[in-house]
Amino acid sequence: MEKVREEEIMRITAQFVAEQEAGQRPRLEDYARRYPQYVDEITDFVTYYYAMEAGLPTDTASVPSLSAGSRAALELAWERIDTPFASSTLTLATLARRKHYSLARLASILNLSVDLVEQLARRQLDPATLPGELLQRLARALSQSLGVVRQALGLPEMPSTPFLAEERAAYHTQHQISFREAILASSQLSDAQRNYWQDVLERKRQ
Repeated sequence: MEKVREEEIMRITAQFVAEQEAGQRPRLEDYARRYPQYVDEITDFVTYYYAMEAGLPTDTASVPSLSAGSRAALELAWERIDTPFASSTLTLATLARRKHYSLARLASILNLSVDLVEQLARRQLDPATLPGELLQRLARALSQSLGVVRQALGLPEMPSTPFLAEERAAYHTQHQISFREAILASSQLSDAQRNYWQDVLERKRQ
């Protein structure tokens, strides 16, 4: 049931972004009215989107298409993210705690097993081998920009050129294994999950 809820939230927030990027100026209050059961999650996402992805100022008076109620909700949400992350303390576990997610819940959202999320959190996986789809899922689940997620995983904020992840050996250390190796070795990953992520990796090769 929880997985269904998270997938629905991802679908709704993706729709919001698509409308915003199409110049339709979606209204937070319209989404809150349509999806009252997800109002907190949607408000959190929209806050992060405006603050980090859309490049809009954090002064709510200048954010377009907000009612007084939505503006108040955004101001409360911004208070929770106003303290910047120190690079030394920015980890996947830190981001998960900000969302009140256990690693088990985060694993469920990402369609991964707990052991793989623990390896991610401990930086035991070579970050350069992580598929872009996983980074996108993390960004949506944690309501963070891709830059913050990349930093938490030990990747540079932006890749200099398009690359095939497993070819970027420069980020690999003797204590890390590739994402492909990890999904093959995991004893907790279901066959369906393993097949899903292997398909993702194969698509990236094409």
